[in-house]
Amino acid sequence: MKSLLRNIILSSIGNLKPIANGVHILNSHYIGRKNLSPTVFRELLYKLSKHAEFIKIENAILLIKEGKPINKKLIAFTFDDGFEECYTKIAPILKEFNTNAAFFINPGFIDGDTLYKNNFLTNIVHTPNKDPMSWDMIRKLHHDGFIIGNHTLDHKKLLGLTDLEIQKQIIDSKKIIEEQINAPCNYFAWTYGRLTDINELALNTALKTHKFVFSGDNYKKYYSFNNRVFNRRHIEGDWPIAHVKYFLSYTKEH
Repeated sequence: MKSLLRNIILSSIGNLKPIANGVHILNSHYIGRKNLSPTVFRELLYKLSKHAEFIKIENAILLIKEGKPINKKLIAFTFDDGFEECYTKIAPILKEFNTNAAFFINPGFIDGDTLYKNNFLTNIVHTPNKDPMSWDMIRKLHHDGFIIGNHTLDHKKLLGLTDLEIQKQIIDSKKIIEEQINAPCNYFAWTYGRLTDINELALNTALKTHKFVFSGDNYKKYYSFNNRVFNRRHIEGDWPIAHVKYFLSYTKEH
């Protein structure tokens, strides 16, 4: 009942509200939990493109860092967890709209055996029947101008870990990505995304080893943690346009 009421409110208000000026970083994981056609994502981007301009994620970061008033509605994209459909379905649609995305990946998910992957999908990200991208796919995305970012080695929540565990999840993961794509990995997004899902030691480690660090929280503001972390707004590729517009209707603040 609460979910139905929420959907009615978001649809009703979202249809009336315009997207606010500023840079909006949208974060997703897939088109949908089920195996959906890329047409679903294409339709969402087509509708969004009528209300805002798409820009590359690296350009979005530069604009936010400049701190100047932005009298346009601008949207950039990121995706977490590195599911295969990021390569087979999502990236081709983004290319159609002349934009890119940052894909935050977990090397352990890519390299894990069947038991590891089943546990990752069932018990960690709760998305059964998905597959990870391969390193060949990831290298191709990097070659095509997409950003490959670090999302920890094993999708661990960065709380209550030892120094060695934090190094493994953040620094060792970064090194694996860099070896695979033969390029620096400058982007990091922590798992689960809330400001309370990372502790000071893990945050400082991420900030020392990456140029850009992202949350999935506090989306009405550009930054968290004293302007050190960029905030993103969660959506998925099958969300109704009215719901997306509703969340992007809030004026962004530095």
